[in-house]
Amino acid sequence: MDYIELHCRSAFSFLRGASTPKQFAERAAQLQMPAVALCDRDGVYGAPQFFGHARELGVRPIVGAELTMEDKTILPVLVQSRAGYENLCQLLTRAHLRNEKGKCSARWNELPGFAPGLVALAQLSHASRMGELLAIFGQNNLFMEIQRHRIRGEERANRHRIDLARLFRIPLLATNGALYASEVERPILDVFTCIRHHTHLDAAGTLLEQNAERYLKSAAQMCELFRDLPEAIANTVGLAERLDFSLEHLGYEFPTFPVPSGHTMDSWLEKQAFAGAIKRYGEIPPKVRGQLENELALIKKLKVAGYFLIVWDIVEFCRQNDIMCQGRGSAANSTVCFCLGITAVDPLKFHTLFERFLTEGRKNSWPDIDIDLPSGDRRERVLQEIYRRYGKNGAAMTANVITYRGRSAAREVGKALNLSNDILNRFSNLYANGDFLHTLDLPAQM
Repeated sequence: MDYIELHCRSAFSFLRGASTPKQFAERAAQLQMPAVALCDRDGVYGAPQFFGHARELGVRPIVGAELTMEDKTILPVLVQSRAGYENLCQLLTRAHLRNEKGKCSARWNELPGFAPGLVALAQLSHASRMGELLAIFGQNNLFMEIQRHRIRGEERANRHRIDLARLFRIPLLATNGALYASEVERPILDVFTCIRHHTHLDAAGTLLEQNAERYLKSAAQMCELFRDLPEAIANTVGLAERLDFSLEHLGYEFPTFPVPSGHTMDSWLEKQAFAGAIKRYGEIPPKVRGQLENELALIKKLKVAGYFLIVWDIVEFCRQNDIMCQGRGSAANSTVCFCLGITAVDPLKFHTLFERFLTEGRKNSWPDIDIDLPSGDRRERVLQEIYRRYGKNGAAMTANVITYRGRSAAREVGKALNLSNDILNRFSNLYANGDFLHTLDLPAQM
């Protein structure tokens, strides 16, 4: 009997999972598992990486997330459709915006508005919320999740869940709630747990997992583990077949840029580009006119005129308020960008290649225009103007994912091992000299 793991938590759950999306995809491929679901805590940050690696390896990636509810209940949800993905992202955005950085909580009373297109995995052992979840998600989109990790008292809780599932007539679903791809990565999770709780292995106690069972198991292992509940295994395959949403077909539409009556975004962009060309050249040379027409035709075909207008509008705001700004990067290859005043170098004069910036083959990606701004108050003024124009839900700062590398990794692992500061400093120096891994005889992954 086949089995599909529908609940994995990766390192993008930030110290709550030990393996990268790539490692989960590779392990699933080794196990010949046709699909796997990634459900990171309060986010879909790892979904793009997981999608790319899984697809390359012939594994179908399923998108999901663990929602932290206001009462600290964890509710895993899986995406069934594009509408479900949109609802999940909007719900997560709301939950993060109302909390301080690093915390997130969704409210039970807002869940019904974002439930369409999602499938919920209940982990409850009491009936207080079951009726509510059933009313929100419906009989076909609510499953009772059962896990077995060979932990004392686990079966008592599972028996309650099984009884509840039968009482409310919802199907059982077996998962392993994988926190790492293979057993050997369990120590990494222990270190991450110590870092998250600001403690060390000698003092962590029950904060650590009791055993190494939370890895991605094979279909044979899971079938054996749930041999008394074959329907819980079979339901994983049936549900996975329904979860046919893919990031590949997500699509994107830029915000509609307001244009004067009688114009479309394409016609308004064309008007501004040629007006800018007159300012740049005086009389527009035939070569410039031809290049503008070619670029504008491609921009229209790719439906990205709104993006150019948004960037142009920001540049115009800077110019009107005497704030220096300068477009750079591959955008400098575009005559449209030059005529709009976004970039300052004439690409035709230096014979640059427009296709480095935008080509028809990039239908599933977008042009990237980088704008340099001065630091301090003037930069902040531009940011606040963007927030004012597009609202707190329409503008955001790009987030960087911080990873442990080199010295910081050595120091954090040393703290988890409860090593003294003198030894930690020695390790840092060894790493700086390239001798750390050799001295400790540790694999590079550590």
